[in-house]
Amino acid sequence: MEDNYNGDDDQNKGIVRVCTESQSDEGDVVGEELEQEVLKRTISGHPLYGLLMENHINCLKVGLGENIGEIGVTSIEKDKLKAAAIPTSSDLDQFMEAYCDALNKLKEAIEDPIKETTSFITDMYAQLEDLSASKKPH
Repeated sequence: MEDNYNGDDDQNKGIVRVCTESQSDEGDVVGEELEQEVLKRTISGHPLYGLLMENHINCLKVGLGENIGEIGVTSIEKDKLKAAAIPTSSDLDQFMEAYCDALNKLKEAIEDPIKETTSFITDMYAQLEDLSASKKPH
């Protein structure tokens, strides 16, 4: 647009320059959105994506209890099949492996206090049962 302007008026040059810059900004936004979509597809198409989702769901199950059911199992299986034929980059491979490991460690870190708490509550319940049984007249 600025190239087509032939006048020498400084005010008009500013208007043309602003229009050109705003069009460039819109192109940057569209380019960023396109880049994000490509990145999302690359990650969701990765062979470890199904495992990553499974590990994430396992973390949720630990935090929310086993009542959560079989969330996303069918989609995880579909993702594993879909991703089997897609080539990947080594950087993404390393990231996915590290993220899966981090999710496994998180799951274990969440499970340990829950197991300890459950064990404590079970022991306390058993002791209370013993105390209440010993106080009952025979």
